[in-house]
Amino acid sequence: MRIFTSRRGRGMALAVAAASVAVALTACTGGGGNPSGTATSDKDYAQLRLASSTAPASWDPALQTSAFDGIWQWTAVYDTLLTCNQDGTVGPGAAEEFDFTDDNTTLTMTLREGMTFEDGSPVDSAAVKASIEHMQSGGGSGAVRVAGLAIEAPDDRTVVVTAPAPRGLLATYMCLSPGIIASPAAISSPDVDSVPVSSGPYTFDAANSTSGSVMTFVKRDDYWNADAYPYEEIVVTVMTDVTARLNALKTGQVDGATLSAQTFAEAEASQLAITEWVDATNGIVIFDRDGTMVPALAEPKVRQAMNMVFDRAGIAQGLFQGLVDPTTQMFGPETEGFIAELDDEYEFDVEAAKDLMAEAGYADGFTIEIPSRTPQTDQANPLIVQQFAELGITVTETPLAGATAVPELLSGRFPMTYISMPLSSGLWAVGQEIAPDATWNVKKNATPELTALTDAAQRATGEELTETLQEINRYVVDNAWFIPWNNRVAYFGTAEDVSIDGTPDPYFQTPQLKSFK
Repeated sequence: MRIFTSRRGRGMALAVAAASVAVALTACTGGGGNPSGTATSDKDYAQLRLASSTAPASWDPALQTSAFDGIWQWTAVYDTLLTCNQDGTVGPGAAEEFDFTDDNTTLTMTLREGMTFEDGSPVDSAAVKASIEHMQSGGGSGAVRVAGLAIEAPDDRTVVVTAPAPRGLLATYMCLSPGIIASPAAISSPDVDSVPVSSGPYTFDAANSTSGSVMTFVKRDDYWNADAYPYEEIVVTVMTDVTARLNALKTGQVDGATLSAQTFAEAEASQLAITEWVDATNGIVIFDRDGTMVPALAEPKVRQAMNMVFDRAGIAQGLFQGLVDPTTQMFGPETEGFIAELDDEYEFDVEAAKDLMAEAGYADGFTIEIPSRTPQTDQANPLIVQQFAELGITVTETPLAGATAVPELLSGRFPMTYISMPLSSGLWAVGQEIAPDATWNVKKNATPELTALTDAAQRATGEELTETLQEINRYVVDNAWFIPWNNRVAYFGTAEDVSIDGTPDPYFQTPQLKSFK
């Protein structure tokens, strides 16, 4: 049974409101409770069992990431200042009121009264200040989103966050991992990696968990928004193999799991409830666009040639069962900045690609190293090796361990990688992979023209924002900063009497714990 279909972009309509941020921030005041989350039926809400594709690396709040099913680990135990809504807007969270200035530089938040961590210590402005400063210096992927922010705590319940320059998604970041509220004592403890202190809806039950494979969480009845989380206990089992997750769903071992295009047909035939939506761009991110590691990558013609050796329609059919749409741009079909004709910018033409390589002075190719991550690159890397060989490019693979893969990628060690980039909004794409300080622009590649555009996007709203994002899109496509293959469709399966309330928000890109009913 298919619950929701969005392969041609309906699901990403959420992101339109999200990125204009205008910031159509839902009611900047209010209780923030989720009435639809309150358990009112006779259903047994004793336990929810989920299978996660992501093995946790640490409980350190600074090392948490903001997308896909790895969020269950930290959103169970850590509250965030603001809340990501399903329509892409931002609403109250631990901060019951907030105000974002028109110039996109200053965010003032008022915390709820009487909140505590699980150890009884107060969730106050001092804890928020310590948490954001820890995120800034903690070495995680969220650090760049709060880099340079000044954090003030004028009283116990007020936090003022000021950016040195306009930052259009500043409020949005506070509903993701940069907005985590952590215990000051915990983040200064040598046990920060292994012992989480809850500010959120659940506590971590270490006695009933197994390191790296099973995580058990027990509900906190004293949490300010406890009614939004109907399950008394949540058990998350790490299953990196998608077939294992599907089998666990079919046999009733788990109640929900992320699936894939490869498992979609079997899941549907098994009468599982399936939610689907467009969530990311699959393809290659070129980190070394300045050629500091591989000089050839500084040549636009080389990057263009590398785009032209991939048969995107064939990849969509062969690797994704025809369930995805080919693309050559990093902006999703329902986000600002999308330009339909750019989806056909680089046609599959090996001979023309070879000509470009010769014009750039690299007719004989070169050697390049790429990371190998199981299962994320298991299908993609063999194709990359094969097709780059058509241009004389020799590819070597270096395996990365799952728990340390993201830090390794962000370290700048590799000139490029195959990866899925979330399609949250146009402005998110700028801050995620394009701007000089973007999280995934690990080499800080920049040109004066593009920097002027990305700076303008942070200040803009409405039609001006859309036009600026389209200029950015054209620039990065024309200069082949990326090698996109397709817009990925996400699949989430649920079994028995478990359902998902609404659709995943465009930032977390997976059902939040409070969405399970």
